[in-house]
Amino acid sequence: WPDCNVPADRCQVHHIDAHKYGGHTKPSNLTMLCKYHNGVNDDDGPDGQRNKHRPGKPKRGKPNRGRMRRHRGKVRLHTPGGKLVGNTHHVSSMGAMNLI
Repeated sequence: WPDCNVPADRCQVHHIDAHKYGGHTKPSNLTMLCKYHNGVNDDDGPDGQRNKHRPGKPKRGKPNRGRMRRHRGKVRLHTPGGKLVGNTHHVSSMGAMNLI
């Protein structure tokens, strides 16, 4: 999430494609999000259903906050406006995945 400075060891494992909608628990579908950003991420439904509240289903996250996507091997925030934004915090570029 842009500018988030919570280190990965204090974050939660997040399924990019929600587990309850068939997202697999494998490295290509996982990322680390802090507790706050994991809670506001818009992933309440399969593609085409996100941001739409379904009667009888609890809302997860605030609508129109964006959701995490994998793009060209990197995890990015897919904003409500359609932009893909990476973490811009200066420490985010020092992680192991950026050294590979």
